[in-house]
Amino acid sequence: MKRDQRNIAVSEIHRAPQQGVFYVTGGGSLLVSDLLTVPGASNTVLEAQVPYASEALADMVGPDDIGACSDGTARRMAVTAYLRASTLLAGSGRDDIEAFGFAITASLASLTNKRGAHRAHIAMQTRTTTHTWFVELRKGARTRGSEERVIADTAVNVLAQSLGVRSGPREIATRDAVETASANIVALFAGPADVCGTPGTAFLPGSFDPLHDGHSQMQADASRRIGRPVQFELCVRNVDKPPLDFIEVACRRKQFADAEIVLTNTPTFVEKAKLLSQGNGITFVVGTDTIKRIGESRYYLDDEARDAALNELENLGTEFLVYGRLGDHGFETLNDLSLPDPLNRISQGVSEEDFRVDVSSSEMRDNASVSA
Repeated sequence: MKRDQRNIAVSEIHRAPQQGVFYVTGGGSLLVSDLLTVPGASNTVLEAQVPYASEALADMVGPDDIGACSDGTARRMAVTAYLRASTLLAGSGRDDIEAFGFAITASLASLTNKRGAHRAHIAMQTRTTTHTWFVELRKGARTRGSEERVIADTAVNVLAQSLGVRSGPREIATRDAVETASANIVALFAGPADVCGTPGTAFLPGSFDPLHDGHSQMQADASRRIGRPVQFELCVRNVDKPPLDFIEVACRRKQFADAEIVLTNTPTFVEKAKLLSQGNGITFVVGTDTIKRIGESRYYLDDEARDAALNELENLGTEFLVYGRLGDHGFETLNDLSLPDPLNRISQGVSEEDFRVDVSSSEMRDNASVSA
């Protein structure tokens, strides 16, 4: 893209009514320069950051469990940018303006040879849509500066097209994916405590990234033990990561039949119990790793806050059915744990003899990563 063409495209972007936050890592930072050097940038750019160090990126989007230069990380960055844009607009009394988050994560030519392809993942998050693009560059065909220019020009084009102000050929070929959320999923993403689905009285919470046989076997065993159907519960908000974007929600949700899953936006068990109990007692089916976290003070302000939360769970009629998990020191069940008294009172364990399945989603992701 020639400079005059680029400046025209950026000028059109600045005339769009939307405003956003931009996060860039690994490459593509020329996009920020392109936006800021054309008059009218304040109409588009609320904030721009370059979390280049791995620690800076982790502070922004949580622990790196999927790779810095990946589609998933680009989407997490875009979600974080969108939430920041929404906060900035609301804080200045301009929440009538449509916010967006735009992110680039790239792996380009460097002083050392890269093992993987030179590439960039671009993502954009709005109130209703998650959109991603993938750009792959041929190794050795361009200098680092030229690669930066290509990625930035591609980003200008897809941003302009997404804002509805310009259509035309992209700088180079890209693959893209888009997911427009239904109204009830949009409400989960940014609204108050809510549930999508028809909740019953027993739930197996998890990230289900991916769903595996251990989940299914635990669900079936728990249903038999308590004499009630057990639904899977997927929370779209996380304690230490950005909310799940709409592509991620759709990907995880399609693993289930509609009746066997509920989606919530309540990351803590007190919030889940309040939302799902509907005045009746409910059962959560969890592993020992989860029940230990529920009882640890570091997840609360202090011991007093923890005990208050556990007492509230008890008062809500909440029960935990706890299955053993393979940990750092071998397989452990509820009987091996030292839990606060209020949590012990509402927990029932399943012995190793009655049920043991040694498989985890994280292990499956790690194996898939090695295979790739």
